[in-house]
Amino acid sequence: MLGRYCDSELARRIRRPYLQVQYKRKTLHIPLLRRLRTKKWTPAEEKLLGTAPDSVIGTSLRRNASQVIRRRHLLGILPHPRSYPKAWVLELDSLFGKMPDAEIAKRLHRSQWVVANRRIKLGIRAIPNPNLKNRPYAEAEVKLLGTMPDDHLALQLKRSKVAIQCHRCKFGIPKFQGKKRYWSANEIALLGRLPDEEVARQLDRTLDSVILHRGRLKIAKPDQTLRLWTPEEDRLLGIMLDAAVACRTDRSLMAVRHRRWHLKIKNPSIRRSWTPAEDRLIGTKPDADIAWEIHRTTSAVMNRRNRLKIPGLRSGRFPVL
Repeated sequence: MLGRYCDSELARRIRRPYLQVQYKRKTLHIPLLRRLRTKKWTPAEEKLLGTAPDSVIGTSLRRNASQVIRRRHLLGILPHPRSYPKAWVLELDSLFGKMPDAEIAKRLHRSQWVVANRRIKLGIRAIPNPNLKNRPYAEAEVKLLGTMPDDHLALQLKRSKVAIQCHRCKFGIPKFQGKKRYWSANEIALLGRLPDEEVARQLDRTLDSVILHRGRLKIAKPDQTLRLWTPEEDRLLGIMLDAAVACRTDRSLMAVRHRRWHLKIKNPSIRRSWTPAEDRLIGTKPDADIAWEIHRTTSAVMNRRNRLKIPGLRSGRFPVL
């Protein structure tokens, strides 16, 4: 039966693994059964090649378009020439020189490759797409270089600031030197409180000038995630464990450790002995409330309560045995 059926079919019939059947067939040097799924070309089908587009012939003959193309190439038959409507050609030719190829292709529902080939055949120069940042510079755009700050011009021309700077340096155009505006007290008060981009937008200044002036005044960059430590939070350091301080102040454990090291406070991780007053509180309130009151973790209070065999309270109503 090897070689007369496919390996998967034979494995199903004799109830053996597929790899075992394949290994046995290869050991006996029996070739694999290959089913021919292609049908021969008839003379009538070959006469149709080149009379219509390959996709149309493939649909009528129930064949793949690649098979039609391969058979046509084998017989040396030229493809069917494409014919476009005269009205479409006239409309296409009238749009060249007025808009980019991508917009013409989108308007006429044609591929950009067809539009570009037709334009090149007519010898018409392409119009750059205004939305592309790597498009060539027009004469009007070159005249604007140096007349305003580079970031403002980049926003106006829809280009990057680096591209504007490189092109300006290529032509030897000096940087725009506007009238110097002195910083008022109200403007300086915004530095460090708002992001630099927001300050530049509100004050109608360039982003570089805002960053430069903030650096001269040694004002730190505003960080939305940074919170200053309050005196109440500093007093908790060294009294409670770092994990408890992090939980109470809603900070990370690493931030608490760095703050304690900065203030040169010893690590409170040394185990504190339980006092009689603390033992008397156990069982009178929930573990979380007692931990908050005596500056310990909830797990420490729970372990102490279990060691003393004292039932706990949950939400102040039901005991936890």
